[in-house]
Amino acid sequence: MNILLITILSSFLFYGCNTSNSVTSDASSTKVNNSAPYYWLPSTLPRNLKTSVDFSADETTAIREMATAWETAVDDQVNFFLTTDTTPEISSLSMNLDSVGEDGVNGVYKITSWPLSLSTRALAVTQIFGRRFNVGASNEYVRIEHADILVNENIYDFRTSDPGTAGSYDLRTVILHELGHFLGLGHKYGDTIMRPSIGTSFKMQAPSTSIDAPDLADRYGVTLALTPLNALVSAPKRPLSVGPQAPGDMIKIIIELHPTGECVHKENGVIINYHLTEL
Repeated sequence: MNILLITILSSFLFYGCNTSNSVTSDASSTKVNNSAPYYWLPSTLPRNLKTSVDFSADETTAIREMATAWETAVDDQVNFFLTTDTTPEISSLSMNLDSVGEDGVNGVYKITSWPLSLSTRALAVTQIFGRRFNVGASNEYVRIEHADILVNENIYDFRTSDPGTAGSYDLRTVILHELGHFLGLGHKYGDTIMRPSIGTSFKMQAPSTSIDAPDLADRYGVTLALTPLNALVSAPKRPLSVGPQAPGDMIKIIIELHPTGECVHKENGVIINYHLTEL
């Protein structure tokens, strides 16, 4: 069985990563659409989201509150997460991210020894494993099968209340963003937690009703009581067919955002898109 590994390196630094350009890869005999939507099948929800035992009580509470915030955003019509369990920390310079994805644990980890395979400049990383279906068709999609969130506490400080230490980032904001990736959402601009960059002073602790909630609701087939008309047009549509069509070849996508303003997209270790981000 072919497995698709998508690793989204989401760096909450000072520059945005403009991923609006669709990139099509010739990594296999059939072209794949790198902007195809991805999500969990309803039958696999809720996910047991375990927090690292290294998080403090306040940090653990913050993480669980942000998981609940995504459910509230869709009027509690979908139970995305179970958040009562913890998991041992996995900090290691030699961490094998593939093995983390095969451990059966959907974890949020407090990484104090950032793995050498990741850019040290990343503020947080969401790693997603899945399988691609309907490759090359208009209803191509990725079925998520595993995901993890890594928080870079080797380099950065995070706060759970203001003002926090100088130069610290709001942990709830970071986690809310990464959980959006965990559920399949990509970067967007505007009034959204999925903006491609934040600063130390930025704080957003609930998905926006104008962009985030409609986006997630559409992704999971939910009708909200109040949905802005502009959101109905802009939200990525969920494919009509989610059956067991033949999956495409295994690929590994990494998106790196560097503090120099560079945005690097790699597929199977090869750069397929590179550009300077807009400041």
